Amino acid sequence: MQFNSSRAPFSLSLICSALLLSACGSSDNNSAPTLSGELNPSVLENTTLVANYTANDPDGDAITLTISGDDSDLFTITQQGELSFKNAQDFETAGKTTFSVTLTATENEADKLSTSLNITVSLGDVKDTPDFAAVQTIAPDYTSSEVVFVDALNQQVETGYYVKAKSDYTVASYNSDLFHIGRFFIDTIDKYNVAEKDAAVWSYSTQDDQDSTSRNPYTLVSLSDTKAYLIRYGSGKVWIVNPQATLQEDFKIGELDISAYSNDNKNGTPSPSAAVILDDKLYIAMQRQNDNFSAGTAYVAVFDTATDEEIETNANSEDSFKGIPLAGVNPLENSIIAANDKIYVTTRSGYSAPSLELSRIEEISPADYSVKSVLTAKDIANNTSGYISGTAIVSAEKGYFYSSEAFFTPSYHVKSTLHEFNPTSGEIIASGIANTGETAISNIKLDSANFLWMSIGDPTAPGVDILNTNTNEKYKDRLTTELNPSSIAFLAEQ
Repeated sequence: MQFNSSRAPFSLSLICSALLLSACGSSDNNSAPTLSGELNPSVLENTTLVANYTANDPDGDAITLTISGDDSDLFTITQQGELSFKNAQDFETAGKTTFSVTLTATENEADKLSTSLNITVSLGDVKDTPDFAAVQTIAPDYTSSEVVFVDALNQQVETGYYVKAKSDYTVASYNSDLFHIGRFFIDTIDKYNVAEKDAAVWSYSTQDDQDSTSRNPYTLVSLSDTKAYLIRYGSGKVWIVNPQATLQEDFKIGELDISAYSNDNKNGTPSPSAAVILDDKLYIAMQRQNDNFSAGTAYVAVFDTATDEEIETNANSEDSFKGIPLAGVNPLENSIIAANDKIYVTTRSGYSAPSLELSRIEEISPADYSVKSVLTAKDIANNTSGYISGTAIVSAEKGYFYSSEAFFTPSYHVKSTLHEFNPTSGEIIASGIANTGETAISNIKLDSANFLWMSIGDPTAPGVDILNTNTNEKYKDRLTTELNPSSIAFLAEQ
């Protein structure tokens, strides 16, 4: 029998306890078995394996393992020492969170000498309800906006926060902090905390003193409480900021220069649209729009967050850039995510010369920065003009993306469809999940419990749909909003 090396090794006191519990009556020619393993193992709900135990007999006699005690009916023990629940326990319905069982090792000789361990198993809770979130909402005519707070567990939507007479706003978060970002020709960022949602901690400009045009802040990507990266779509400089700063002059603490990636753009911007951090590296997706708003070859720049120096990826030995070129074109906001220890980038394709083959999901390996095409919009069955707009990854075998198609009669409107796919093989498993296909989806995002949130722009009932990714069914009814939902930011409740 093998001891489970992932568990903490037993101590000398545990061995002594086992010996003290040994049956009496051993002779000079026979010794009781030894038994070792965890006395107080912890097990997460919805799993069965508890721990592995090791039994040995000094005399080489065969041993039988048995269990007894108050909760023994709930457990099984194999003769290899694997203790398990017969059925996985649910934290909310089990009725208790600790279970007692006695494990006994008995020799098969005439003396029947034995040793026992009294084991207390603790059941741990796994989060299996949706997160709490802030959702930016926007008027259909783009004349106003507000943020709403969504409590999915209790099916509640709190309205009326950060009401503005402009619509180009988005939200980002870190732990319990919320950042409300004003974009094109607004150029502000406000910090709030979930404990006092209606009181700004601070409000800062996102413009440098020498800026003569809007730098259009797109998102804030946090490394820690005191360091984050402000992606500015209209600038070749990414700000390094301290979200704990109490004064504007202390907010910006550095910058990253990505202007070399600009593509015939008079503002010197490579149009950075999204970013993500994985293993202390910052990945920045860039559209590289020129002055005619035509997207060039998309790139992902990689920076070391410890030194804030750009990393030479050697992804393409024939270009002059350190970053990673993509096959797809035009990565939009929320286009880059980290999952399965990999980076995934979604590209929509350009607007002036759209191509289904240039609308892709691509995978970047952080080990060598190699790029693999997972799938393209052309792989969607019977698709002629639907382009991939966003992706969420649950596991190596399960992910989601949505495609959107524009229609112009009787008036302009968008229809979006949610698809399930296998991120490893690229196979599209199902389409039209959760009755999608008739209304617009503006964003999808996976929360910490693997619920998929979808911002639905329904003309008659806008709101947030939440999908249980285990079943592909909606968690509950739509959480309706007055305005169309867009960006989603999850918050840790205090």
